[in-house]
Amino acid sequence: MPNRPNLRPVILVLACGLAACASSPQGKLRQSVYDIDSAYHVIAAPMPDVMAGRLPGVTLTAAEKTLVKSASQGVFNEIASLETSIAGGSSITATAVSALEADFASFETCWTGVKAGQQPPACAGIASTATTTTATTTTTTTAGN
Repeated sequence: MPNRPNLRPVILVLACGLAACASSPQGKLRQSVYDIDSAYHVIAAPMPDVMAGRLPGVTLTAAEKTLVKSASQGVFNEIASLETSIAGGSSITATAVSALEADFASFETCWTGVKAGQQPPACAGIASTATTTTATTTTTTTAGN
């Protein structure tokens, strides 16, 4: 497998730095969603090449591809649901953001492991959890946050 730098420290520093920009609790929750969205896209960027077998040294079985696709789609759906709520002016809950953070961390562990030829326990959990977790929102509109 090619020697790739570990992006996790960079992503965490960016996430912490960007989250500090938001001042209200709702603003901080929203910023967390945006930070996770950015990190998700960085981590998932090589997925098409891996799935197509174009990344030297990484070969996935059909079952691994299905598992990773399911896990990725679950996290993506959570992000999209929360971003839709934010765009609609709805408040989001800390519980929904925490669930997204946990599912994203599991997806990252799973994806990293599968690319390295392993199948961490996080894979099975995220594939089922992320697809059943829904974002909890309220209909309260928050101006300017």
